[in-house]
Amino acid sequence: MSCTDWRTRLDAYVDTELPQREMEEFRAHLAHCTECAAATLALIEAKGALRRAGQRYTASSELRARVLATAQANVATQSSPKLKPAPQKTNVISWPRWVLAAAALFLLTAGLFFFAVRNRQPSSLNEFADLHIATLASANPVEVVSTDRHTVKPWFQGRVPFTFDLPELQGTPFTLTGGRVTYFHQEPGAHLIFAYQKHFISVFIFRDTPELAIRQASFSDRGTSFNLQSWKQNGLRYVLVSDVSVATLQQLANLLGQHS
Repeated sequence: MSCTDWRTRLDAYVDTELPQREMEEFRAHLAHCTECAAATLALIEAKGALRRAGQRYTASSELRARVLATAQANVATQSSPKLKPAPQKTNVISWPRWVLAAAALFLLTAGLFFFAVRNRQPSSLNEFADLHIATLASANPVEVVSTDRHTVKPWFQGRVPFTFDLPELQGTPFTLTGGRVTYFHQEPGAHLIFAYQKHFISVFIFRDTPELAIRQASFSDRGTSFNLQSWKQNGLRYVLVSDVSVATLQQLANLLGQHS
């Protein structure tokens, strides 16, 4: 299948709407095609920006106060003693239609927000897996190339809004190959790449923000060979992604955790 054929399925792949076999074939193609990997990464970031734009608006305190005052005034008018008395068995308030509509909209929005938060963790972890694939398939996967932690760590100073420590890897099966600045939900972070035998492990480090409220756990994507590990430590969120075994990923996680 040509790149043109893959590009026609790009939207469906990013939205995980392809059949499982085609999803796996697409991931395999991305691992060897830098142009399709770059296009996939750009689409992921664009879709993420659109989702965040829809959640960015928050009503000001003045607007909330005006809405509340108007609602209270309408309620007071409806329940005023100047109204023609009528026999009532129950104390029922006739709410204005716009108040009922606003309440319905609020309940709908709250329900959608709850659903999004409840399902955000697997989605977020899958986004990290896509970043891992796209980065490794790109022509320049790292911006600072070095196996020396004393070279890589200072490179990030001034590029990300936090500091972190890296473990001494001598005597371990892991090798630091370099790193780059990455973004997740517009939050800048460090993307480190470690080598293990013939495999690569992506280590993402961000400030622990509400957008990165991923539960502390390991996660396996049964549709692929990827395993993910995530935890929070000292105000930072760590996410590890690779096709190595869970035990190997945990070994690197332990090394990072001891020096964080």
